[in-house]
Amino acid sequence: MDDVRDGVIGVWRVGWSGRLMGYVLAGVPACGALSAWLGVLSQPDAQSADSAGIATAFAVALGFFAWWGLLRTRLELTTDMIVMVNPWGTQRLPWSRVSAVGLGNWGAQFHTTDGFMYSAYALSDLAGGTRHDERFAEVRRAVDAQLHSGQPL
Repeated sequence: MDDVRDGVIGVWRVGWSGRLMGYVLAGVPACGALSAWLGVLSQPDAQSADSAGIATAFAVALGFFAWWGLLRTRLELTTDMIVMVNPWGTQRLPWSRVSAVGLGNWGAQFHTTDGFMYSAYALSDLAGGTRHDERFAEVRRAVDAQLHSGQPL
C-alpha cells in the first residue's frame, strides 16, 4: 500500500450521517443555552439565570454524549497495530494476533488467532443507520494487504 504516512495506513470514523447526528446533538442544545444566557442579559433575575444554568448543563451533557459516542469513535490501522476507539473503550490489537476481518452489525470485526473477536464501532450499522459496505471494503483491502505481506507496510 503506497498511501502509508507516518505509519498510519488509514483512519475511519462513524459515517457522515452519524457524525451529523453527533454535531446536531451537541449544537442544538448549545444554541438553546446561548439563547437562555442572552435572555439573562436582557432580563437579569434569578429565575432566568437558573434556567440558563440548567440549559447549559443539559447542553454540556448532550455534547459530551455526542462526542463520546459518535465523534470520538474511530478505527485506525497503523503499520504496527489496529486501534479501535469505541464508546466503551479503546482496544489496541497487534497485527500478529489478527487472523481475519469481517463486517457485522457492530462494525468491523477483527478475529484473533486465539479465537477472540474485537469490534470497531466506527463501521457500525447502528452508528449512522446504514451499512458501510464500501467503507468496509477499503478496510478489508488494507487488512488483507497487511496480513498477506508478512511484514510491515
